[in-house]
Amino acid sequence: MTDDFLHSPAVGRPRDPVLEQAILDATVEVVVGSGFSAAKVDEIARRARTGKAAIYRRWPTKTALVIAAAQRLQGDVAVPDEGSLREDLLACVRHYVSPDARTALILANVLAEAQQDPELREATITSIGQPPMEALRTVVERWIGRGEVDPSVPVDLVVSVAPSVAFHRVVVLHQALDDTTAVALVDGVLLPALGVPRISGSGRTGPVS
Repeated sequence: MTDDFLHSPAVGRPRDPVLEQAILDATVEVVVGSGFSAAKVDEIARRARTGKAAIYRRWPTKTALVIAAAQRLQGDVAVPDEGSLREDLLACVRHYVSPDARTALILANVLAEAQQDPELREATITSIGQPPMEALRTVVERWIGRGEVDPSVPVDLVVSVAPSVAFHRVVVLHQALDDTTAVALVDGVLLPALGVPRISGSGRTGPVS
């Protein structure tokens, strides 16, 4: 029985961000190395140099812990307002770009296991899949409201393109989206789908104020 288990923290005790980061880093290491199913909280606790009780005080299940680790690697989701449709779309799509190779590896494990695990599938959709799609939807609907995008465009279809491409790369190639692909996706797919013409002879698109 660990010291963490014997001495529960007082209500309102501030969390230790260093310990939380150590736990999440250990989670990534274990899941990438062993896979979601074989990953054990005991091993995560050992690598983080803490007790299981300290982990379960923060995350009630292994699923919640792994989802939190994946989210930490991906970063927070924000709804950009950069002053142009193109820049807003780029900011949204770049959410899927990660310089940390572990991001794709842990997501590949999570997405593969989610096919057989309903709890993990629901958590993945709710916590990883939906937020960036909703940010992209907000951007598109904002620019429709500003009169820059035709309101007849299939918004649901358009906002599903970027995550579909990103998760395909993760599952099939075990690679996160790279910035070159993100730019090509915006300029070559999303903007044309939203009715914004490409300038002839240029990799850039027409005016999108």
